[in-house]
Amino acid sequence: MDAGRPDAALRALQYAADHGVLGAQLKLARLYAKGGAVPKDQSKAFQYYQHIADQYADVPTSSPIARYVGEAFCALGRFYVEGIADMPLPPDPAYAAGLLRHAGAYFGDAEAQYRLGRLYLTGTGVEKNPTIAANWLTMAARKQHAGAQAVLGEMLWRGDGIAQRQAQGLALLMLARQNALGSSDDAKWIVESYDRTIAIAERVTVAEAEALMPGLGGPRGTATAVNIPTAPTATRAVPAAQQPSLSARSGPRLGPVDLVPPAAMGLSAGFSASETGMGASSSGQGLPTRSAVSCFLTCRIPRTGSTGPGP
Repeated sequence: MDAGRPDAALRALQYAADHGVLGAQLKLARLYAKGGAVPKDQSKAFQYYQHIADQYADVPTSSPIARYVGEAFCALGRFYVEGIADMPLPPDPAYAAGLLRHAGAYFGDAEAQYRLGRLYLTGTGVEKNPTIAANWLTMAARKQHAGAQAVLGEMLWRGDGIAQRQAQGLALLMLARQNALGSSDDAKWIVESYDRTIAIAERVTVAEAEALMPGLGGPRGTATAVNIPTAPTATRAVPAAQQPSLSARSGPRLGPVDLVPPAAMGLSAGFSASETGMGASSSGQGLPTRSAVSCFLTCRIPRTGSTGPGP
């Protein structure tokens, strides 16, 4: 916003947002969610994000605005995990998981993939499952999400619910530290996790981890995405006729978010306690296709009012 005339800039943003300008709605949502330029107000942030999700729920993933719609669904999922006392919005982790799953699977939002992976690690709103957690974290880690790289690195280092691979785990922690410094809200705990691990790592393991860094997008390589191959079962072709449409609820939500059977949620990245490799696949398949992921969730966002967010 204009540092010299913040009130005028805010009114201009609100006017544009009220007239359906996506950029203004997104800017205000971010401002109210973070605070600083304006007083932090989670209720207003929620309303703006909700309005974006309601307006653009059916946008194709090829659209240039798809990433911003995915951000909105992810933000709504995060709000539902803990709730908002001032609205009031009661916590609903199960519904939050559905929103995050849609943002991560359909829109490919890395933050949503990371958040959903953490829900599966703790069993919050979903059945605890470290294998599925690792799969979601892998997707985010491939997009250079520092938090996902760190959590997945810790899991691989210790063998938490997946096969222990200390060199790969340390390499991911190295990369997470590099990506987090100066750019991530999670930098402090990521650096602490790296420091604890490197302090006890054997020299041969450190050397192996450093050798893996280029393939993970580290400083000696040219890759831009983490090269953790996905198993052949990661994509599931779904006929177009079976793909549910997305819709926003016009009234209060009375039940949990609608989910397809759990079998579609695995998104195997090759992680299991019995595996010895990194989940390599001869097919070289990557993230799920649109037809595969659109069957995960029929997402219905509840409205808190009959119109969009107010000023």
